[in-house]
Amino acid sequence: MAPRQVFSTGTRSPQEASGTPVPWQFPSGAPVLRRSLCTLAQPCLKQPQHTPRFVFHEAAVVLVTAGRLDLDDGVAQVAVDSPASLLLVEPNTRADLVKTPGGSEQRFRSILLTLASPLLEAFHRARSPAPADRQPHPAPFRQLLLDDDLASTLRHVHASVEVQRVGDERLQYRLMDLLAALAERGHVFAPSAQHSTAGRLRSLIGEAPERRWTAHEAGRALAMSEATLRRRLANERERFDNLLVDVRMHHAMMLVQTTSWSIPLIAQASGYQSRARFAERFRARFGYLPSSVR
Repeated sequence: MAPRQVFSTGTRSPQEASGTPVPWQFPSGAPVLRRSLCTLAQPCLKQPQHTPRFVFHEAAVVLVTAGRLDLDDGVAQVAVDSPASLLLVEPNTRADLVKTPGGSEQRFRSILLTLASPLLEAFHRARSPAPADRQPHPAPFRQLLLDDDLASTLRHVHASVEVQRVGDERLQYRLMDLLAALAERGHVFAPSAQHSTAGRLRSLIGEAPERRWTAHEAGRALAMSEATLRRRLANERERFDNLLVDVRMHHAMMLVQTTSWSIPLIAQASGYQSRARFAERFRARFGYLPSSVR
C-alpha cells in the first residue's frame, strides 16, 4: 500500500500563504481509530453505490471532496456535491446513502470524521450551561458553509488524527476546538446513547471487530455475566448476535470503500474466516456482494 500523506500542521503551504485555497486531496486508506476520541475514514469509489439503512452511531462530520452524496432518512433529504460545505450528522441517525462519482477523475471521495461519545460529553461539560441559541440541533443532518477558519481547523484535526506522535491529550484539545468552531456557527451535536448496554457493546466490538467475540467474552469485558448482558440487551430491544453482525458489516463496508485490500483480507478483518460466509452476510445486510462495491 502506498504511504499515506497528511497535511502539515507546522507551516503554511505556498498556496495558503498566497491566499489560494488548497485542494482537499486526501488519499484513500484504512480508517484510523483513536479510542474514545474519533475515527477518520476516507472513502474512494469508482462507481455509484447505494448503502441502505446506514447508521451513524456517533456524531459525524463529512466533507465530500469529489462526486456527490445523497442522504434520505425517510423524512428529510440532503445532497452534498461540493467541498465548500460540511455535512453534520447527529448520532444514531439512520439513512439511505447514495454516493455518485464525479469531478475530473470521476470518483467519489469523502472524509468521514466520527466523534466518540466521551469526547462529546467532555465538550458539553466544558461549556455547560450551554447558551440558549446553541442547543443541540434537532435535525438529523444539516449542511454548514466551510469558511476559511473552519477549513483550517478541520485540516489541523485531520493531520493530528493520522500523526501518531500527536498524543490523545493534544488530539482531544484539537477536536474540542473543532466542536467549539461548530458551536460558534450554531451547531452543537446532541449526546449519543453510548451509555446504554448496546452502545457500550457496540463500542467494544468496534475496537476489534476481527476478534472472535462471544456473549460470554463480551460480558466479561463489560464487567457483567453473559446472562446479565443478554437481559440488558433484550430490555433495549437488541440481540447480541444481531449487534455483532451489524458492527462487523459496517466495518466491512468502510474497508471496502477505503482500502485496496482483497475481499478475503477484509473478511478476516471483519471477523470471518470464510469468504463465502462473509459475502453472504454482506449481501443480506446491504443487498449486494462486497466485490460489487468496487
